[in-house]
Amino acid sequence: SFQQRILEAAHKVFIENGYRQSDMRSIAREAGIAVGTIYNYYPNKAVLYQEILTGQWSELEQAIFRMTCDRELEPLLRLHNITDCLLQFVSQHSSFWREIMEDSKREAELPDEGHKAQIQAFEQLKKHLRRLFSEMVTDDSAWIERHVLTYIAAVTHIGVFFPDQLDMNREYVTELVQHIVQLTEKKNCDTI
Repeated sequence: SFQQRILEAAHKVFIENGYRQSDMRSIAREAGIAVGTIYNYYPNKAVLYQEILTGQWSELEQAIFRMTCDRELEPLLRLHNITDCLLQFVSQHSSFWREIMEDSKREAELPDEGHKAQIQAFEQLKKHLRRLFSEMVTDDSAWIERHVLTYIAAVTHIGVFFPDQLDMNREYVTELVQHIVQLTEKKNCDTI
């Protein structure tokens, strides 16, 4: 039960403060236990964060993988479903999401387990999105990475700024992607 209390308290503290601003004292205070008790289960904050983020992210990543591979739906409809999933995650876990997507210092320092979990989550998401965008944009791999990053930025900022407007956010991001794909296709036709 101590470990469950630690995980619940850490999840709350990480959600409220983010990874960088959280500390073991705050987690212990939230759990109602001594700091030393946390160290019986987790050697440091990074390992604790890694466990929480990995648990939260793995469910989302598996859902995205299934949606990406669903060949019964056209790529844009699959992206529409993925956008729904991501926007819900952003609204419920905004600090996790922002740190995964925007932690600019992560690559400048020697990554700890927490940062490694963030990097892995980001790379997994980009891999799935690359596969999906490559189905939507014909013969233009140079633009796919830009499309993926633009999509991630749109989901991040729209989801963070308007967390209670999921339907409108999904519609906005979907229309943005349609516009991006149309522009890329037009550019490809113009160069031929």
